[in-house]
Amino acid sequence: MSEKRKRLDEQKLDAVSGGVTANLSAAYDVLAGKYGEGEARRKKLTAAGYDYTEVQKLVNALFEGYGPVASDVINGRYGGSEVRRDNLIRAGYDPDMVQDLVNNLIWR
Repeated sequence: MSEKRKRLDEQKLDAVSGGVTANLSAAYDVLAGKYGEGEARRKKLTAAGYDYTEVQKLVNALFEGYGPVASDVINGRYGGSEVRRDNLIRAGYDPDMVQDLVNNLIWR
């Protein structure tokens, strides 16, 4: 797939998903070291058009091992709605961080 075609496909997906897929992709790139660290990371992400804060939240979630928990949530293993929130808290997870990652994973 050409780079131009890839960008167009990503733009269409971002329009539908509210950009969450792009943020998750950027988070994986951050973990792979493609955006550097600290202020350099912030500048590079911002220059590339990403919301640094949103991407960094996903990086933190992935880094802290929330990926498998998010998959479990998607598969219904923690229940739904408030029950899920309570179950995640009891299990020692930040339910908001898990939900951010879930939202990004389902649009991936």
